[in-house]
Amino acid sequence: MGDYHSITVTEQILESKDLTHKKAILLKYKNRLGELDQSLYNLVNNIIIGEDQKGEVVDAMWLETILYMFRNRGILSQLETRINGAVDELDTQVDDMKTQQMTITYEDTPSA
Repeated sequence: MGDYHSITVTEQILESKDLTHKKAILLKYKNRLGELDQSLYNLVNNIIIGEDQKGEVVDAMWLETILYMFRNRGILSQLETRINGAVDELDTQVDDMKTQQMTITYEDTPSA
């Protein structure tokens, strides 16, 4: 009888698939949120500036609208960064799941 030996290898069981196209789908929705924010800003601008409104209440509404717009732009920017990172991480995790470590044990037998 010969000696037993083992070798461990990592094999790709399924082919890799690029999932980065998912970014475009998520970014489409992020962009739609930006468009809705811009529509709200334009509506408020048309009512306040277009109709030449004046007064403390109007000034307060205008200021809140601008602050709201800047906050939302910051959030949308962060969202885009998170989308890119999450999809990249998903792509890596899925590829990792398509590989498997295997240990092969064999007997070293002398030739006859």
